[in-house]
Amino acid sequence: MSILNYFKRSEQKADPYELLESMGLGSPTASGQHVNSNTAQSLPSVYCAVATIAEAIASMPIHVFRRGATGKERLARHNIERLLNSAPNAYQTAYDFKISMLRAVLLRGNAFALINFDGSGKPSSLRWLHPDSVRVEMLTNGRLGYTCTGINGKVRKLLQEEVLHIKHHSDDGILGKSPITVCREAVGIELASLEHGAETFKNAARLSGIISTPSQMGKPSFEMLKKAIKEGYTTKGNRGKALVIPLDIKYQQLSMSNQDAEWIESRKLGISEIARMFKISPIFLMDYSNSTYSNFSEASRAFVTQTLRPWLSNIQEGLASRLISDSNRSTMMIEFETKDLMRASAEERFKAYDIAIRMGFMNPNECRAAENMPPREGGELYSQSWMQQDQAQAESTEQKTD
Repeated sequence: MSILNYFKRSEQKADPYELLESMGLGSPTASGQHVNSNTAQSLPSVYCAVATIAEAIASMPIHVFRRGATGKERLARHNIERLLNSAPNAYQTAYDFKISMLRAVLLRGNAFALINFDGSGKPSSLRWLHPDSVRVEMLTNGRLGYTCTGINGKVRKLLQEEVLHIKHHSDDGILGKSPITVCREAVGIELASLEHGAETFKNAARLSGIISTPSQMGKPSFEMLKKAIKEGYTTKGNRGKALVIPLDIKYQQLSMSNQDAEWIESRKLGISEIARMFKISPIFLMDYSNSTYSNFSEASRAFVTQTLRPWLSNIQEGLASRLISDSNRSTMMIEFETKDLMRASAEERFKAYDIAIRMGFMNPNECRAAENMPPREGGELYSQSWMQQDQAQAESTEQKTD
């Protein structure tokens, strides 16, 4: 079978919303706004949600482990650890690469990277691919094929094993869907609300009062008054100044209209809607209106367990499926290190260390290492107090029985 037959297509997947986005248009919505990854990012709540999730995951170290009879053994010198924690390619740091991948999957539903292999067949580099430059195809043999268009316009066919593909909430198992695409109407409403506010303040004025005259004003006088107000009170440096008007003209101040109040409330509601889209607490979108110390602590735990854990599992499995060979997949695994995110207060940590040392499953040096402190002499010994406690309890039970 030739390589051309291998790429013979039975079905090509092209999401119409992705096609519109690649053309710079975005998904049409009932609000009249075109929603795509660029327009959605103009909403501070969307930008903050994407940045919060992407930065949290990108800052985590990724480790390679081998499963054994006695547990997991970290392979610190494995080439995959170097790619994911040090230098994935010649122009990006590991953090930059992970940020690019995460922003792509959060905003567009799919993230792609080209996997280059060395002479021995091991992954040697990972190069991020823009989602707009990649098309995914279902081949007749049941595997995926990728068509990538380079910067120079050259089209390249790639095998499934050559592309790291992370997708989010796929409906067909081939292409993922971003929260922005699925919830485009909610994003469109927020964009329309933002545009309404911008138009309202475009001239640095709002309907805060009514100017009336005892008699009809001629057009020249009206234009002169209009120009005087515009130039004297709405330009930079003059906003907020007291209004000086002739004696025969009256000014009546207006309170905030119901429409203005509803607009402000809708902006607040929009933060909650965006938070629901990304399964993140409004606290992490810098909305502290309902925040207390106790619910902030709970929100931090929920951020790890409810928001990040599904993403971490998705990425870990995607990395393992492409970077670990089939023969080693049953004994090797890739995991994020999340202990820094779960890091408690100093008092809580030292209480936990005390219990761990007394129960004998950590020694003092291991606790010191967790706090980035050097080991001390004799700190490698494990406590046997738990054995003494068990023995004392057994002797006490025997004495009561006698």
